[in-house]
Amino acid sequence: MKMNQKVFAAAYSLSLAGSLMLSALPAQADTMAYWRFEDGSATAQMAHVSGANGVWSADVADSSGKGNALSVWSGDAWAGYGYRADVASSAIPQTGAANTLSVKNTGGYPGMWNESLATWSPSAFTIEAAFKPENGGYRTIVGRDSKGAGTQPGADGNAAALYFQMQPNNRVAITFQDVMGYQYTAVSAEGVFQGFDWSSDPDGLTAKWYAMAATSDGSMLSLYLSDIAAGAGYQLVAQTDLTLQGSANTALTTGVGSGSDWAAGNWSVGRGMYNGGHADRAYGFIDEVRLSDTALTPDQFLFVVPEPSTIALGILGGAILLFRRRAR
Repeated sequence: MKMNQKVFAAAYSLSLAGSLMLSALPAQADTMAYWRFEDGSATAQMAHVSGANGVWSADVADSSGKGNALSVWSGDAWAGYGYRADVASSAIPQTGAANTLSVKNTGGYPGMWNESLATWSPSAFTIEAAFKPENGGYRTIVGRDSKGAGTQPGADGNAAALYFQMQPNNRVAITFQDVMGYQYTAVSAEGVFQGFDWSSDPDGLTAKWYAMAATSDGSMLSLYLSDIAAGAGYQLVAQTDLTLQGSANTALTTGVGSGSDWAAGNWSVGRGMYNGGHADRAYGFIDEVRLSDTALTPDQFLFVVPEPSTIALGILGGAILLFRRRAR
């Protein structure tokens, strides 16, 4: 039976309005890598699939579809990770994807790395991750290997290309060097998160999950933090104007240098680098690490619940398609 013409006309008008509203929404960024750690089972050790210790292999799937997998440094407890059922939320608010596993270091020298993104030098970017940390000093959640890329006044020549990290006194920070040798840092106030002490609480039962995001649009470096349990969403905790140093190009450097167990441009998860050596281990839980090639807006971050209007538009679109099929 054909649909009433008046109902169809009303539905079609709504369709046009919905299309206009949808076109006004920000486009989803191109995700360069998305490591979700959903391929194991709770309490299982992460496996180094092939090759000797330190030889890259595709051990952690890249959910972006671009094939930029992570390798675990070791499949044993010395430098490895284990899967855990302790997660920030049972689903990712932005995408609705189920979230069943995180990873936690099982030894004293944790670290994972990627080599396929070594030449990526974005003029704008976003880094995101969820974490439930041990207390400590400098703890790098996401880093980029390098030594010597910082050549301009004020830059640390021993620093790596990028640090997305926790710092002493429970600050969070994003630091990176650009292709011209300038270094930029946005660091929060002290005490913006709480961790746990492994000696008294090895499973982190007293700690909280947080989601953090750092964005650079080429002019401004911004850092956001969300206390997931508090439910207040992402808060801007630090910001730095990149234009003040006068660089002609604030794109992220690919880094320089190499060592016996690293090469410039490699990305790391769970550790950083300083003076050409692996350092700043991020002991504790890590989950949902995503790299994007644009500066996302806070409403696009992984642990943000989409606006009801966006959801309603999706439902509206589906309803209109159904009406049009029935009217034929």
